[in-house]
Amino acid sequence: MNESSENGKISRKEREFLMRRNEIMAAAMRLFAGKGFHNTTMSEIAKEAEFSTGSLYNFFKSKEALYLTLLREEIEKIEADVRVRKDQAKGPAEKLEAVVDSLIDYFEANRDFFKIFSMHQDHFEWPMKGELAQVVRAKYLSFIAELVEVFKQGIAQGAFKAHEPEELALCFMGVMNSFLFLWIETEPKGTLREKKPVILDIFYRGSAKG
Repeated sequence: MNESSENGKISRKEREFLMRRNEIMAAAMRLFAGKGFHNTTMSEIAKEAEFSTGSLYNFFKSKEALYLTLLREEIEKIEADVRVRKDQAKGPAEKLEAVVDSLIDYFEANRDFFKIFSMHQDHFEWPMKGELAQVVRAKYLSFIAELVEVFKQGIAQGAFKAHEPEELALCFMGVMNSFLFLWIETEPKGTLREKKPVILDIFYRGSAKG
């Protein structure tokens, strides 16, 4: 797949490969979300994507490799949307709110897929469990690093208390992740978006009255 032209455009063969790969990924996500990872087979993914099972292995060597790729790319979608919204927001507080909005929108749209990862990650066998952990950890640390910059800016502008930016970033994501986890793991009452004021209130003001 090295037929790209000198001006940076990808070749027709590369476009076709990426289009077919995306069709497989979309089919896999539907099935993983509907049936779970362990109850989905490569032959079912091939049928859903209208491919032969054999041709599927030209794109992904195994179901595990397909799932890891799908998880990594979904996390990258989250990162990209968060970054765009954060960069468009003006002040530090608005940037944090943009992060919350982005995460809420994404997880409301993709709850079933991430419920699989949340509920069944302990049942994955090594080395897949280790690879999953590496993917999630690397992306999480990158995400925290971006939040640290937001808190540094906010502290400099007097918008946030002068705590360690890393600690503020971890606390913020601790609150956010707790709500995401609870909403994914349980049968939610209402929407995740309805929890946004509570998320921000707990982070900014805690639970003490007054």
